[in-house]
Amino acid sequence: MTPENPFEYVGANDLEPRTILDYYIEDFNFSRFVSSSRNVFLVGERGCGKSMTLRYSSYPVQSLRAASNGVDSSLGFVGVYVPCNTPLNHKREQQLLDPARAAAISEHYLVISLAYHLADTLRCVSPASLADERGRFREEFEYLLNDEVPADDNVFVGLMRLLDRQNLKAQRAVNSREIDDAFFDETYSFSTLIVPLLGLLRTSPTFKSSHFGFMIDDAQDLDEQQRRSLFSWVAYRDHSLFSMKIAITSLADVSLATAGGGTILEGHDYTTINMVQPFQNPGADFGKMASRLVSKRLEIAGIKSDPYSFFPISREMTERLKASEDAVREDAVQRFGNEPKKVGDYVYKYARPHFFRTRPSKANRPEYSGFDTLVFLSTGVVRNLLLPCYWMFDKAVSARNEGGATEVSEIPPSVQSAVIIERSEQLWQMAEHELDKMFEDCSSDNAKRAFQLLDALAVLFRKRLLSDISEPAANSFAISGRKNFDCTNLDAILQILIASQLLYTRLGNAKEKGRRQTYYVPNRLLWPARGLDPHGQHARVSLKAADLWASADRGADLPFSEGDGASPQMELFGE
Repeated sequence: MTPENPFEYVGANDLEPRTILDYYIEDFNFSRFVSSSRNVFLVGERGCGKSMTLRYSSYPVQSLRAASNGVDSSLGFVGVYVPCNTPLNHKREQQLLDPARAAAISEHYLVISLAYHLADTLRCVSPASLADERGRFREEFEYLLNDEVPADDNVFVGLMRLLDRQNLKAQRAVNSREIDDAFFDETYSFSTLIVPLLGLLRTSPTFKSSHFGFMIDDAQDLDEQQRRSLFSWVAYRDHSLFSMKIAITSLADVSLATAGGGTILEGHDYTTINMVQPFQNPGADFGKMASRLVSKRLEIAGIKSDPYSFFPISREMTERLKASEDAVREDAVQRFGNEPKKVGDYVYKYARPHFFRTRPSKANRPEYSGFDTLVFLSTGVVRNLLLPCYWMFDKAVSARNEGGATEVSEIPPSVQSAVIIERSEQLWQMAEHELDKMFEDCSSDNAKRAFQLLDALAVLFRKRLLSDISEPAANSFAISGRKNFDCTNLDAILQILIASQLLYTRLGNAKEKGRRQTYYVPNRLLWPARGLDPHGQHARVSLKAADLWASADRGADLPFSEGDGASPQMELFGE
């Protein structure tokens, strides 16, 4: 069913296969990796499309895709979607047991979950293709699980019911805390349940050439023992039968140790896909994907418009930006003469800052509008792109109903700007008043420090935007001086901001010796409330760890040098 608002954002777990098929924007590179026989980590913060990518690659959706194209579904790759953000995986009672038993129970829970979702996936396979196999499968399942498979026309539905019973049995045993050795003799591991199940399936003509891809979503929600078990399966050398596709928010925050004490290695055991695509302009990867995503949603809603026409930039803004560009270009020609690259680079750096600098001091905030502005405001996260669009469309529908219009053909710039400012102010309110309520381990003092750090960054970036310096619109930062400063407290504040998605991390080139460096991008939806330019530039300011902590702890301003911007801590790194 098509939603009334084409920009409605619902978590992938809540969507039907048909909806996923209709709305997903396929990226060939992602799809190629996910449907391969290699182990893959999909890494990125919440809302960047990890779950959607996994679900799109799952067998039920791909089967529906094949049917829509009038072809038979292929069982060469069987994608099994396994969500980890479930009530069962949030249970931690087993941690009250001794470590060995806790590890056994944790793996048992996870293995039963994998088997359950494998059965749930295979129940979608055409019953006719399995007509001669049902009796044999039932007997083998009962032998493997030492229990009777409940009667059902679909043998895989019966297996699901049996696994539910096994799961309930384990939960009751753990809750009672009176577990005898006999119970542990009946717990399952990957090698005693999943591998035999897959081997059994391979004996069927239907699955004789199948590769099973277990798509583990939200792996950060697993407990430590379960992650160690999972990474042990990643370390398996033989990938002819199965592989793991693991969605996780960050690999830097978890140990990659296996249950046996080893460590999995990128390139050797797995491939990483960074789901957060960097962008400098609408022509970059994320900008292109955003345009395709919005175009498809407009098409499904029956709105005959492209993203740039549906989210137009205000005429006044266009005219003033053009005037600023002309003025800056004239200055560039006087400086560099007939050198197109230097002139172009100069215009790129200074045209938009010129607009912000020459605005009357008593003028209202700029009218933030245009599809490009929405792309930059998203900070490269799909959810951040769709949610403002959702509220804009909702506001436009309300105005249409009041005015008697028949349909929404565009979102007026004034509506866009009003929603952007409103959402920006709400984000600041959350940053100032709600962080300690959002996270159990965030004290009120640290919540205050997190807000003060964000506030200091906004003040610094405004000073830069209005000053005659190199890269005035840079609004990302890297941290220098870590070796000479204890960053424990500062890192705790940064983690609060990252967890609340007020701050994002990216990986870029460092200035020295070609090294890679983590840098930080504040959520760009913060900037409109402060009159800043969300477009920014693909450059970052280097800030000393000690200065960042002083801003967080005492509310001190971050140091800034006027003039040529050559202060040691204000060096910039182009990307």
